[in-house]
Amino acid sequence: MQSKIYLHFLIQEKILYCLFAVLFLSSFRLTAQKDTIFFDKNWKTTDKKTALYYRIKPLKVKTKNAIGYKIKDTDSLFVIKDYYLNSNKIQFEGYSKDREGEYLVGKAKWYHESDSKSDTRDFNYNPNNNSPKFRIPEWPIIYLGYSIATKSQFTGGLEFCLDCKGENKLFLGLGYGITSYDGKYYGLPDMYLSYNIQKSIFIKAGGSDKNAYALAGLTFLNMIDLGFGYSTSFNREKLPVIKGFTFGITFRFTNNKNVYGHLRMF
Repeated sequence: MQSKIYLHFLIQEKILYCLFAVLFLSSFRLTAQKDTIFFDKNWKTTDKKTALYYRIKPLKVKTKNAIGYKIKDTDSLFVIKDYYLNSNKIQFEGYSKDREGEYLVGKAKWYHESDSKSDTRDFNYNPNNNSPKFRIPEWPIIYLGYSIATKSQFTGGLEFCLDCKGENKLFLGLGYGITSYDGKYYGLPDMYLSYNIQKSIFIKAGGSDKNAYALAGLTFLNMIDLGFGYSTSFNREKLPVIKGFTFGITFRFTNNKNVYGHLRMF
């Protein structure tokens, strides 16, 4: 009788152990799925069915431990690791200021799925940079522009990036333009401020000695600004008269990596 009771107790104990094991594995699997981010071929978040890549929820480490030196106002960095979904091979590894991996710091590596080759890029920051927040703007940035109101106008000159460290950029443009009016050509100075927001939209205000204008529109990674706005003339009695609704496009050329937005490599 006692042996039957003992056997019954052992069976119940094993059943409880199995239940606990199933519950533990289920909760672990749910947590792992929740902490996994899936991406499609354009690195847009998606579900697992249409994904080509995935990322485990990034952890944070001390900045100095990650890249070997400190960065002002950045105490820790996110460890970014991406994988190919089909093979589970690593696709990317690096450190970033943000969880999305947009602002990389230190060495970053991109791996090929078919072989062991990799591409490396060093996103350098000067650890001894104690310069003040407001300093001489970084340049050269060369810009070329075209606008049309009552007449077409071509402009070109230099831009100064007054604020290039954040995701939003503030540009000061100083240049010269040319337009024709009634068969004559006129030269016009060009000065403006352009505020580019998160490499997607911009707001621009400027003018010459003949007119003032304001534009707003889309920007492609701060390389090309395409906008629509309005121009008003200071003196309608003197040529050229530039007024009315205005379409404008600006091209920006520079080696300053802080000017352009970052395209994700894959």
